[in-house]
Amino acid sequence: MKISSFIFLLWTAYFYANAQNSPFTGFGIGSLSTDGNIAQQINGSTGVSSSNGYYVNLINPALLTRNTSVTFDASYNLRFQQLKSSQSYQNFTTGNINSVALALPVHKKWTTAIGLKPYSNIDYSIENSNRVENSDFFAYYTYKGEGGLNSLFLSNGISLTKDLSVGLKFSYLFGNLTQESISELISAGQNSRIAYSRRNNINQIAFSPAIAYRYPIEKDRKYLNIGLVYDLASNAKTRRFEGFEKRDIFSGGVLPTFIDTLVTIKGKTFLPARLKAGVSYEYINKFLVSAEISTQNWSSYKSFDVTEPELTNRFQIALGTEWTPDHRSNNFWRRSTYRLGFNHTPSILKINEKNVSETNISLGTSLAFSGGQGKLTYVHIGATAGQRGSISKNNLQEQFIEVKLGVSISDVLWFYRPKID
Repeated sequence: MKISSFIFLLWTAYFYANAQNSPFTGFGIGSLSTDGNIAQQINGSTGVSSSNGYYVNLINPALLTRNTSVTFDASYNLRFQQLKSSQSYQNFTTGNINSVALALPVHKKWTTAIGLKPYSNIDYSIENSNRVENSDFFAYYTYKGEGGLNSLFLSNGISLTKDLSVGLKFSYLFGNLTQESISELISAGQNSRIAYSRRNNINQIAFSPAIAYRYPIEKDRKYLNIGLVYDLASNAKTRRFEGFEKRDIFSGGVLPTFIDTLVTIKGKTFLPARLKAGVSYEYINKFLVSAEISTQNWSSYKSFDVTEPELTNRFQIALGTEWTPDHRSNNFWRRSTYRLGFNHTPSILKINEKNVSETNISLGTSLAFSGGQGKLTYVHIGATAGQRGSISKNNLQEQFIEVKLGVSISDVLWFYRPKID
């Protein structure tokens, strides 16, 4: 299959399979998506200071200069999770496209990349019920949220010297966030369902300048890498709709029979700046170990000038390592790369003055397939196991395993046409 056809199929699937199903996504713009492509995610979601030319770096645009050939990336996540409280638990299985990206060398010192990636996700449904006092009615309440933001990006990396490069990413953030509160009264076979709905449609262009530097320890073999990425804060354009719906229940489903629009207004959603910094030790095509941090103050988040007290400053720690036995070997397993990563965020939310943390570990491999002269394909396979919250502190715990699959295709001869003498 041609790459262009593959991109189209992934683009179509993207909008039908982007979900998490978690109450922790119901704050702000939702749960932030994991950084990087699959190769970076199974390396602890590191990539601020290190990269190679075999995949598209989605974290630090300055490191796109390592892509000296046309490179296409696509990846997919399948998520198995369990939500557990002190009284009950539920299991869910969801999936989503992780990223689609294409890197194109424009000049020997300049590489650009274009791609699509989820930025955030809201997906939850909470239900409860009780009898209405002094009546025969039962009241059922449902709180639902869905939607999220996507990032369509254009990144550029430019080499200033052999070891110093800079980059800039332009991201178009777009999507909608919908939250509903539904009340249903049931008595003697009759029911009435009223829904209050609020939908924010968001779009904004964001900028992320970056820098990367290699300090040679041993010429052309061993390096100490340093990287920095700064996502600038932005006031995203937001259009809000609020309204009530009366929904009648038929044998074929539920249909709205009355809609009362309360407001349709324009405003702003403030998205805070994020700083990512990293350092790594690299033995070219052999060994890599990375340590990175990022910080983003979500307590400054505002939507229509209203803050959310549950949002807090996110400080994230990421560690990763990878090993390639012999990248020139004819043995398939010895020329493949093996990765291990760790990621910890002490506070993603603060509920009832108690922090909700998230910790995960990742393990995986990048299998190297030769595609002939000038062509190389890596198939990335990995898994991430993690936990959000705890029953003892938050009375809600989410445990998950994500199975990850991705592909990176590079072609040195993409722009060269064969000539017949």
